[in-house]
Amino acid sequence: MFKNILHYANIFGLQWTLCVCLFDSALLPRWLLYGGLYIFFTTWLIEFFMEKRWQTKPTKEWFFFGMLIAFFLWAFLYWPWDGAHTYFHHHMEQRLPLLGFGIVGLFGLNERYSRAAIIHTMAVVSVCSVIFLFCATGWEQLLSPERVTYLAHTRIKYLNAHMGYNFFLNATLIGLWWLLFHSDRKPALWQKVTYPICALVILVALLLSDGRSGFFMGFVILGMMGFAEIYRRHKWLSLGFSVFALAALLTVCTLHPRINTQKVSHDLRYCYWKSAIELIREKPVLGYGMSNAQEQFDQVNMKYAPETAIHYWTVLHHRYVDCHSQYIQTTLEFGFIGLILLLTIYLLPLWLCWRKVWGMAFFITLISMGQSLFDVFITGQFSIIYCLLFLMVMRMPRDYTPIAFLSSPSHAA
Repeated sequence: MFKNILHYANIFGLQWTLCVCLFDSALLPRWLLYGGLYIFFTTWLIEFFMEKRWQTKPTKEWFFFGMLIAFFLWAFLYWPWDGAHTYFHHHMEQRLPLLGFGIVGLFGLNERYSRAAIIHTMAVVSVCSVIFLFCATGWEQLLSPERVTYLAHTRIKYLNAHMGYNFFLNATLIGLWWLLFHSDRKPALWQKVTYPICALVILVALLLSDGRSGFFMGFVILGMMGFAEIYRRHKWLSLGFSVFALAALLTVCTLHPRINTQKVSHDLRYCYWKSAIELIREKPVLGYGMSNAQEQFDQVNMKYAPETAIHYWTVLHHRYVDCHSQYIQTTLEFGFIGLILLLTIYLLPLWLCWRKVWGMAFFITLISMGQSLFDVFITGQFSIIYCLLFLMVMRMPRDYTPIAFLSSPSHAA
């Protein structure tokens, strides 16, 4: 009885933490932001000693979770030369999920976990957030030509910026596709009806998003999923679908208010990238170290920025600005050696995961690598959800687990 309560409390903590990933951390009180993490890691530690998980035999998944831990620890190699350590504590705190969930990944989760439960939670949270977003915006604003702007203001006020929000929606799309077509259990009628409806709601939200990367990746993965499923059944028909999907993607990209040559060329990210690349050229192999890289970047980050951006960041907000690209940020910190380590982390799951979850691993990797082009990812706000998604893919023992509160997991179907 106690063991079952402990297992479900651990699952509850993980589900809580997953739900929080949808929101901007600045909008949530501390107890709500970290409560799930405290419950999850506390119960996991108790499980660790009760079940003697230190006796767990090494598996191939250890390579991936070991790399997460290694990436976290890599910064300590630079400590003696890492400048004044101005940002060391802050940056390491941002990367703590790599260490914590990396250790969890090495020794595994309890047998009550199921991928379906995680994906269902993501679907419910995603759909409810979209419905709330539309209701809070109001029908008058939704019917306005400026609906995208109104939705963006509402989302930022109550939920999250477009990068974090759209990534969560895209991850939910991937999970729903996998449950519908690739899980062990044949979907019931209610699932065949509700999953596409949920996906449609999510796609509408992505279509009306002011974010470009999440919007683009959403329709890319949708087209690839559609192609894959049609190809499995009718190879020739898939060619026609691919032409239609490409035309549809080009059309919606053309209509998106923030995807045009002038908007893209004036994006502040390119100013940051240009400044960072100039620094990288000076130390391309080993980089500057985690804190020193940020200290150096602080001196040049506004070199190519317009006056309005300089006033916004230096006068109004007084905060540091990162490179807005995980690849550039990592190369600035640890050089090309660090970049190789980062790419290894991203690509390892495609070699290590089970065949039945390979499709899900592929699409999660795709949106993660795509998001990393335009924002810091595993060293920033996305570190928790990235680790949780790959715990689901690589460490959850089954697709479905019925709620049998008093039964032994070994008897669960």
